Amino acid sequence: MSDLTIVTPPDTLLTNDLSFLLIYPSREVKDDFQHLIMKFTESFTVYIYEIPELEENVEIGDATVNKKDLHEPDWLLNHCHIADFVIMDIDNSPSLIRTMASYIIANTNTFWLTNGPDLFYNKLSNKRIYQLDYLVDIIGAKLAESILQQKATEK
Repeated sequence: MSDLTIVTPPDTLLTNDLSFLLIYPSREVKDDFQHLIMKFTESFTVYIYEIPELEENVEIGDATVNKKDLHEPDWLLNHCHIADFVIMDIDNSPSLIRTMASYIIANTNTFWLTNGPDLFYNKLSNKRIYQLDYLVDIIGAKLAESILQQKATEK
């Protein structure tokens, strides 16, 4: 079993561990991700962007919190570049986040899931996945590359 560090907005943790950003993962994606990382013994950092959706604005003391104010698009976009792998569940993402989906999907480290047919996202990226098991070999290769780089710097 690997060590797992989970980071959510507004926090950031920069490590040498292999890192993932999960964007609005469904319960199924979370379960699949758990099974995926259990196949490895290395440590992982997992950034999760999953802001609860409010039905309406909320009053806290004298302040009113707009439901859109809870989102941190800067954090999300920055962590798309910090993480080694980004996994975006388009169907589970709210419309505000889907407006950024084409930018996120166009990144080379992003893998995306959707049940929607014939989406234009296929023109931006061929990294649509249907299950996370597809990533086992890709993660293994990234870990092997990382180990080789560490050994090279130790010499």
